[in-house]
Amino acid sequence: MRTKRLSETQVVCGRRALLDELGISEGSRRAVTERTGYGCGCPECAANQWNTQRLEHWICGRLTAAGADEAEVDAQIGDIPVDIYWRRGDRRCVVEVRSGPLDITAARAHRKRLQAAGIDDVLWVCPQGFWVPLVPAVGIADFAPAAADYRIDQGMLTAGETGFAAPVRGSTELRDFLEGWVSGEMHWGHADLTTGGWSDVGTWERHTAAQAAMIEHQRTELRDQRVELAVSRQAVRDKQRLVGRLHNRIDRAGVNADAEAITMAGLRSELVAQQRVAASLRASIGRMDRTLNQWQWLTCCAMLLVLTVMVGAMVTR
Repeated sequence: MRTKRLSETQVVCGRRALLDELGISEGSRRAVTERTGYGCGCPECAANQWNTQRLEHWICGRLTAAGADEAEVDAQIGDIPVDIYWRRGDRRCVVEVRSGPLDITAARAHRKRLQAAGIDDVLWVCPQGFWVPLVPAVGIADFAPAAADYRIDQGMLTAGETGFAAPVRGSTELRDFLEGWVSGEMHWGHADLTTGGWSDVGTWERHTAAQAAMIEHQRTELRDQRVELAVSRQAVRDKQRLVGRLHNRIDRAGVNADAEAITMAGLRSELVAQQRVAASLRASIGRMDRTLNQWQWLTCCAMLLVLTVMVGAMVTR
């Protein structure tokens, strides 16, 4: 965490610097005369630390009153420090109190380490924000309520009209939630693929029943779709067989057409040959006609000549 020095004796409030970097500004930064660790010692930081510590001890007392066999603030699980540790029988749980935004990656890694150390469940008590549904957390709007009346404004789920778990619109007392958690009535679960929340066993039963009904409905739809797909595949196979038969017919028709084309080519060749013969015959006939005409003219001329000679002979007598 980096802060800017205003002078040799004044530093900027580290808590406000973090909020400014997160885009959650509380106004102008105030300079203080000294800083102890991350909490700078300004009235706001001191009040915030006091409210957090008071909430931790209040939660510890509520857990004990709800039936926990053991509850301890600032405990140690192996080498992992935790804010609150409580146990009831063989069940071991941890409560982590944060007055600022949660780092989702760090929170999940911390939870995995605690589960590896034998902790059954981890609860994060923190301000409201997008991080609450992503981890087992409850969002509290006011860390300094009157008469310690802490109320949960985010993180609780209830069964909706369709049976699925949905966020509670109103607020829930943290005291009632802790009693249900210690008694085993409150559990955290996933409402969808990425987000979850806390709710009682009855809500999760209805949520599970609604999911089972939805899965059964989807299974029925899937079965119907499979039947439709099978019918469609059968129709496609029938069409494929029909298309195959048509292709065979087309192939046979093509073979017949090729044979007929070959026959037609032969006939065309014969016709061309016959046309050539007819042309040669017509030429021969034409020549014979011309020859006959010439002989007819010669015959006529010879007859006229003979007739002329005969007439001349008769005249000379």
